[in-house]
Amino acid sequence: MPTEQAQNSKTPLATEVTLASFWKRLFAWIYDLLGALGIFILAMVVGLILLKIVTLPWFEDFSVVSSGASRNPLWWIYLFMCVQYYYIWCWVKGGQTVGMKAWRLQLYKADGKLLSWKEAYIRSFLSFAGLANIWSLVDKENRGWHDFIFDTRVVELPKNFYKKQKPLA
Repeated sequence: MPTEQAQNSKTPLATEVTLASFWKRLFAWIYDLLGALGIFILAMVVGLILLKIVTLPWFEDFSVVSSGASRNPLWWIYLFMCVQYYYIWCWVKGGQTVGMKAWRLQLYKADGKLLSWKEAYIRSFLSFAGLANIWSLVDKENRGWHDFIFDTRVVELPKNFYKKQKPLA
């Protein structure tokens, strides 16, 4: 069961949660595609600006450079890694992506802890861009394939979770 720290207290707060259904996970995934698209576009713009700065002394026609970059596998790896980092950072820092927060979902390990950087990297690659969540349709604990590796759960938080709570006595 996840816990939350009070702002001015070290006393953990207990919260009742349920396992997230496949449909909630799907809707959060769809919502997150918008964020991932934004990260993709930002990474592309930043990458092209850097390419322009680096190649400026040698190429007057930047279309040659940009078309060359689009055919280079390293360019696509860079873009993929930028998008993956969005998910990894969100899972490590708070257990929630933007879509997960909108649908009141949070990712925890079975012991209530958040993922480490290494665990989040591995989980992101094993998710196969979210397709591993399909397994949650048949798993009695609503886990995707990638949840088995680190014994993680995606839980649905109660509606009043983000309101100020009082610490347990």
